[in-house]
Amino acid sequence: MRAWLWRLIRTGIVALVGYAIGWVGGVMGSLRPNPEAFAFLAERTPLPHHVPEHPGGLSFRFAMAHDVIHERFAKHGLAHYRERDRLDRLKLASLPLEDPARFALADDIGVGLERLGRSTEAVSILRDKLEDQQKRGVTGRALYTSYANLGTFLIHGSFKSALAGDPAAKDQFREGVAFVRKSVEVNPEAHFGRERWQAAIAEYLLAVMADPGLLKTHDCLGNRLDLGIEAILDREANWVNIGYGRPTDPAFGQGKAEREVPEFFRPGLPLDDPQRWAKLSPIRRHITKVGAEEGWDAVPVPSHRAPVAFDEPVLGIIGMWRQGGGASPYFALALGETMLRVGQRSIAWAAYERASRLSSRFWPDPALQQFLRDHCRKRQAQIEQTLSYKPSTSPSTSSVRSTAWQQVSPPHAGDTAADLRARFDAELNFGEAYQRRYQQYEESKIAAGVSILDEHFFDDFPPGRVPIASPVGPEEWYVGVPTARIEAYGRQRGQVWGLLGAGLAAMGTALILRRQSGSRADFLNRAAQRRKRSQIDVQ
Repeated sequence: MRAWLWRLIRTGIVALVGYAIGWVGGVMGSLRPNPEAFAFLAERTPLPHHVPEHPGGLSFRFAMAHDVIHERFAKHGLAHYRERDRLDRLKLASLPLEDPARFALADDIGVGLERLGRSTEAVSILRDKLEDQQKRGVTGRALYTSYANLGTFLIHGSFKSALAGDPAAKDQFREGVAFVRKSVEVNPEAHFGRERWQAAIAEYLLAVMADPGLLKTHDCLGNRLDLGIEAILDREANWVNIGYGRPTDPAFGQGKAEREVPEFFRPGLPLDDPQRWAKLSPIRRHITKVGAEEGWDAVPVPSHRAPVAFDEPVLGIIGMWRQGGGASPYFALALGETMLRVGQRSIAWAAYERASRLSSRFWPDPALQQFLRDHCRKRQAQIEQTLSYKPSTSPSTSSVRSTAWQQVSPPHAGDTAADLRARFDAELNFGEAYQRRYQQYEESKIAAGVSILDEHFFDDFPPGRVPIASPVGPEEWYVGVPTARIEAYGRQRGQVWGLLGAGLAAMGTALILRRQSGSRADFLNRAAQRRKRSQIDVQ
C-alpha cells in the first residue's frame, strides 16, 4: 500500500511539472505577439469615426463623401421653394405680431429666398427678425438660427463681388463671418458643427482676398497642396510625425486603443447611442487628424488653428454642399486632399475631378484656375499610378520599396485611368439626372395642386426607383487581430498544451515506475527461488 501511494505521488508531481512546461510553451507565442502569425483570429472592427463628435450627433461614412461629390442626394427645385415661400407668407400673415412662431417662419422664408437667388431679400428678413428678438430680450442659444442664417445669406450674397474686389462686398462678407462665429458661440454642436467650418472656410477666403497666392499653398482646411503623395501614403515612414495614409492613427492598429477603450471593441454595440457616448468617445483620439499643416499658423483663420479629426470638417463640408450653396471648388479640393490623407484614393480621385471641373469658380484670375486644374491632374495621375501598381520582379528597382504604401485601402477591380473617369461620369450623370427628375416631379405635383406638406407627396417618385444613396462598404472596417483575442487564444493553448504535457509526463512516469516495479518483482522472485533451492540442497 505504501509503495502504491508513493508511485501515485511521484506521478502527480511529474504531471504538474509537465503541465507547467506545456503551459509555458503554449503561451510563449502570445506574450509578444506578431499579429500576422494569428491571422486566423482576425475580426472586423468599426473605425473610430463611427462614434460622433457630440452625443446624439451624426457620424461620418465614406459613402457620404462619395455621394456629395457625385450629387447623389435629393435636392429641391425652384418650384418647391416658390411654393414654400407662398405657404409661409400666408401662415405668417395669419399670426399675431407677438407670436414667437413668426421667428421660425422668418428663417424658413429667408432660406427659401436664398435658394431662389434672392439673398438681399433674405438678409433683410433676417435682420428684421434679429432686431425683433433683441427688442424682446431674446438671448443665447435662441438666437442661433438668426445668427447662422443671417451670416450665411450675407456671405453668399456678397461672395462674387468680394472676389472681384468690391470694398462694400468685402465688408458685407466680413459681417457675415462675424454672425456665423456668433452662431457657433451660442450653439457649437448644431448641424454637426457645420457653422464652425463655415466660419473657418469663410475666414480662409477673406485671407485669400488679401493674398491670392494662398490658393497655391493650402486648401481651405490648411492641407498643404505641395505635400507629396508618397509622404502622405507611406505610413511606414510618416507614422511618427503626420500619421497619414489611414483613417486611424498608428496606435489604433497596435492594440493601444483596445486597452484604452475596451467598450468600443465589443461586437454589435450601437456606437451612436447617446447613452454610451461618454465611454465610447475617447476612441476618437485615434482618428487621423488633418489640416493646419506647415505654414497655416501665418494664415488668419482664428476658427481653425490646429489639426482636427478628419470627419469633423468633412461633415461640415458635406452639410454646406447639400444644404448651403452647393458644389464648390474649395469644398471639392479639400475633400480630395483630406480623402487622400486617410487613404481613400478613389474618393480623392473623384473629388479632384469635380474640383477641376469647377475651376472657373475658383478665382477670377485664369492663371489660378489653371493652377487648380494642373494640381488636380497631377494628384490624379499619382493616384492612378498607385492603383495600377504592380510589384517589380527585380530587387534592384526602386519600385519594390513602394509596395507597403501602394495598397492602403480596399482595391477596386479595373482601377485604370479610363475606368476612373468613365465611372465618375456615370456616377455624376446618375446623380444629376436623379435631381432633375426629382425637381420635375415636384413641379408637376405642385402644378396638380398637391400640397408640399402632404406626407405622401413623394410616394410615387418614381415607381421602382433605384436608391440614390450609396451603400457602405469594407472601407468602414478595420480588419485586424485584437490583442484580447491573441491573449485568450494563448491562455487556451496554454491549457491544452499543459494538459497534454501533464498527460504525457504522467504516462511516461507510470511506464517507468511499472517497469521498475516489474524488475524489482522479478529480482525478488529470483532471490526467493535461489533461497528455496539452497534449502532443498541442505536437506
